[in-house]
Amino acid sequence: MTQTNSNENSRPFIPEKPSEAFIRAAQEVVHAQLQHQTPVYLSDQDLNKLKELPKQSGLILAPNHADETDPRLCLEISRLSGRRLISMCNREAFDELFGLAGYVLQRLGHFSVERGAHDTNAIEHAIEVVKRGSDGLVVFPEGEIFYLNEEIQPMHAGAIEIGMQAIQRRRAEDASWQAFVMPVAIKYHYPENIESLLERRLTRLESHLLLPHLDAKPAVRLQAIQTKLLQKQIKEQELPVDPAAFDTLLAEIKAAESALIAKVEARHKDLSTYQKHLIDQAWQLEAELRSDIAASRDPAEKRSLEADLDRLKEVAQLESWDPQYYQSRQSQDRLAEALLKMERELYHIHRPKQLTRRNAHIKLGEPIKLADYLADYDKDAKALRHNLTQKLHDQIQGMIEEMVAGLQ
Repeated sequence: MTQTNSNENSRPFIPEKPSEAFIRAAQEVVHAQLQHQTPVYLSDQDLNKLKELPKQSGLILAPNHADETDPRLCLEISRLSGRRLISMCNREAFDELFGLAGYVLQRLGHFSVERGAHDTNAIEHAIEVVKRGSDGLVVFPEGEIFYLNEEIQPMHAGAIEIGMQAIQRRRAEDASWQAFVMPVAIKYHYPENIESLLERRLTRLESHLLLPHLDAKPAVRLQAIQTKLLQKQIKEQELPVDPAAFDTLLAEIKAAESALIAKVEARHKDLSTYQKHLIDQAWQLEAELRSDIAASRDPAEKRSLEADLDRLKEVAQLESWDPQYYQSRQSQDRLAEALLKMERELYHIHRPKQLTRRNAHIKLGEPIKLADYLADYDKDAKALRHNLTQKLHDQIQGMIEEMVAGLQ
């Protein structure tokens, strides 16, 4: 099999079909839901950074991807700023609920992207959205929800590349046109004490796994649960991973990820991955498998391919299982995130229910003015993409840390 791209992929690109009436209605519904479940805290000073950008300029909002609630927060930012936002969205989301999800997503302003594939249709479309200047574009540079809200994961350079391509092309027509990438930091926080809720749900997990109810701190109990779930995964998937061979749980988790990827590659000799990071390898192989599933007419072959696809999805789950995250700082926010990941794994819940009402704190960073980097981009595009993506990462991480400090 050759490298998957948008032309080879059997699933068609799905463009947005924004409906102003639909978006306005959704904004009001989401606003009411957020007020009840996840009140939003966004200062007027930060909001003005968005409102004061030149009209018809190119705009990319680049938030960290902490939770399934993030797209609703983007809808709220759109409502508050008065600027319509178009979003890239994983292609598989459009097929949920027998395609009804896709109908809704399109009318809310979402278009599809095949994660892990070189989706030229989506990239070109994103460039055009920015280039026309009437709408902002939302890109989540982390590419996945890792449930590590306070630690930004490595970011992909797509947002920067889209913005640089858009300003280059538009400036061929208008030499003074501007485009901006705006860092957005999202931090979810339980303002009330949730110790009793953590205790209840930890006990339930322990009971399901036949683990003793330890008289220990939640972080210790979480690690015991995580260890048992990992061993269960290794056994069920028949992975060649010996827990005794590793000094840390994190090293064992990484070994399980690598073994899952190797198992899929061994079953499909025509699949290949050139990516450096495990999560990127999994995404690329997922894209290739989805292409094969869409093209297959053999039910048995499809079931086999779908089983391998599920194995690769487990890699994405395990990528977020860093025990140091909740051990190094045992805040109730971090403990709750880890708990939800364990519930997701054990109960096979796609979107675990939050423990209780929580707040969403949003900060908008200083916009990155892309015109300032055109000469550097012409000189060395790869280096420029890397440097600006790192700058974006560091800005968002800094804003997250600032919010965490303010909530203590």
